[in-house]
Amino acid sequence: MLAATTTVRVSTETREAISKLSSARGMSNADLVAQLVALEQERVLLSEMESHFTELASDPEAFEAYQAEQRIWDVTAGDGLE
Repeated sequence: MLAATTTVRVSTETREAISKLSSARGMSNADLVAQLVALEQERVLLSEMESHFTELASDPEAFEAYQAEQRIWDVTAGDGLE
């Protein structure tokens, strides 16, 4: 069964750019758009994580608590459990 689809209106230039990129990558326009959206979602997530870690690092007490918890979890890294 095919996934449900919808139409997204873009400029002619954007449509042409999508077509060129998808052709160069050997994929459909829809697959390229899905891949680009996934990459942007990942970029946003990583940016938010970086902001949170920067904020955490600016609070010495909270950062020490984070590091202490990391040390506890690091002990389990070589326990052979999956």
